[in-house]
Amino acid sequence: MFKSGILVMLITLVSRVLGLARSVVVAYYFGVSAGTDAFFSAFKISNFFRQLLGEGALGTSFIPMYNEKVEKQGEEEGKKFIFSILNIVFIFSVIVSLGMIVFSKEIITVIVSGFSDETKFIASDLLKIMSSYFIFISLSGMICAVLNNFKCFAVPASTSIFFNIAILGGAIFFGKTYGIKAMAYGVLVGGFLQLIIVLPQFFKRVGRYRFRIDFKDEYLKRIFYLMVPMLVGIVARQFNTIVDQFFASYLETGGVSALENATRVYNLPIGVFGISISTVIYPALSKKIVNKDFKAVEEDIKKGLNILLFLVVPSTIVLTIYSEDVIRLIFEYGKFGGRAVKITAESLFYYSLGLYFYTAIHLMTRAFYGMKNSRDPVKFSISAIVINILLNALLINSMEYRGLALSTSVAAMVNFSLLLYTFRKKYISLSLKPVCIFLIKVLISSMIAVAASFWLKNIIVKLAVFGAVYLALWGYTLYKKKLEVF
Repeated sequence: MFKSGILVMLITLVSRVLGLARSVVVAYYFGVSAGTDAFFSAFKISNFFRQLLGEGALGTSFIPMYNEKVEKQGEEEGKKFIFSILNIVFIFSVIVSLGMIVFSKEIITVIVSGFSDETKFIASDLLKIMSSYFIFISLSGMICAVLNNFKCFAVPASTSIFFNIAILGGAIFFGKTYGIKAMAYGVLVGGFLQLIIVLPQFFKRVGRYRFRIDFKDEYLKRIFYLMVPMLVGIVARQFNTIVDQFFASYLETGGVSALENATRVYNLPIGVFGISISTVIYPALSKKIVNKDFKAVEEDIKKGLNILLFLVVPSTIVLTIYSEDVIRLIFEYGKFGGRAVKITAESLFYYSLGLYFYTAIHLMTRAFYGMKNSRDPVKFSISAIVINILLNALLINSMEYRGLALSTSVAAMVNFSLLLYTFRKKYISLSLKPVCIFLIKVLISSMIAVAASFWLKNIIVKLAVFGAVYLALWGYTLYKKKLEVF
C-alpha cells in the first residue's frame, strides 16, 4: 500500500512542480496585477464545486458504499451503481455550469465586492469562459475515485499534469495575443484533457457504458444520505477560500495574487504528501474497518501520521525560515518585482505554519469516513471556518494579507486537533507516544540540517545541503528498517 503511495507521490510531485511552473509563468507574463487578481478569483469560483464531486464528498462516499454493494450483490450491480452516479454527476455539473455563465456578473459582485468595476468585469468574463471546466473536472474526479478503488492510482494521479501543461501552453503561446484570457482557455482545455486521459482505463475496468440512473437502488439513496454531511463540510472548507477572496479584495492591488502564489508553493507538499498518502490509504483502510481489523487500522493511521511528520516538518522549516529566498528563486522574473516578492514571502511564512495540520486533516477525515461517520468532520470543519472568518476580520487591519494566511493556519490546527481527539475518544485510542517521539527525532534532524545550511548564500545550495543532511541523518535507519521506521 505504501509503495503505491510512493508512486503516487512521485507523479503528484511532477504535477505540483508543473503547477508551480504555471504560477511562475503567470507571474512572469502578467506580474501581480488587477488582471491576475481577476483570473485567480474567477478560477477559485469555477473550481468551487469541484471538491463536492469526484475527489470530494461523492468520491469519498462512493468507496465504502461500492465495496459493500459488490460484496453483497456482485460486480455487475456494482457497475450499475457506478453508471448511476456518473450520470447524476453529469446532469448536475451541466446545470451548475450554465448557472455560472448566466449569473457570472452577480457571483463576482457578491464574492469579490472590494474589486474595482474594471476588475469585476474582467473576472466576470473569465468566469464565463471557465464555467464549463466544472463539467470535465467533476466527471474526471468521480472516475478517478472509481479507479483508485480498483487500485489504479497512477493514471488518476497524472491527470493534473495535463491540466498544468494546457495552462502553461496557453500562457506561453497565446498570452501576448489574448492576455489573461489565454489562461482561462487553458483551464478549459486542461479540464477536458483530465477527463480524456482517464477514460481508457475506466472503460477497461467497467466495459460498455450505460446512460441510465437506477433511482430504486437503495445504495444510491444511502450514498447521498452519507454524502450530505460531507457535502456541508466540504462546502464549508471551500467557502473558506471564498471568504479569504472576499477579504483579500479589499487589500492593495495584487493581494489576491500574492496569497494565490503563496498557496501554490505551500500546496506542493500538501498535494505530494498529504493527499497522496490519504488517497492510497483510504481504500485499504475502508476494507480493514469493514473486516473489523482495528489493530491494523490503528497501525495504518499512526504510520500515515509519522510519514507525514517525516516529510512535512522539514518542508515547513524550509518554507518559513527560507520563505523570501524561496519566493525569489521561484517567482522573481519578468514583471514580478520586489514588492510582489515581499508580500508573497510573508504570506507563505504564515501559511506554512499550518502545513502539517493541512496534510494530516486529509488522513484523519478519511479515517472518519471509513467508520461511516461524516458528521463529526463536518462539525469540526465548520468550527474551523468560523474561527478563520473571525480571525480574518480581527487581523486584516493590523496584519493585512499576513493575517489572512495566519488565520488559515490556526483554523487548520483547530480542525486537526478536534479530529484527532474525537477519533481517539470514539473509535480507537491511538497511542500518541510513538508519534511524539518520532516528531522529536524529526525536529532534531531538521534543526541540524538548518544549522548546516543557514549561512550559505545561494538558495539552491542551501536547499541542496539541507536536504542532503536531513536524508543522511535518516539514511542508515531507512536502509535497515525501511517503512518499519515509521
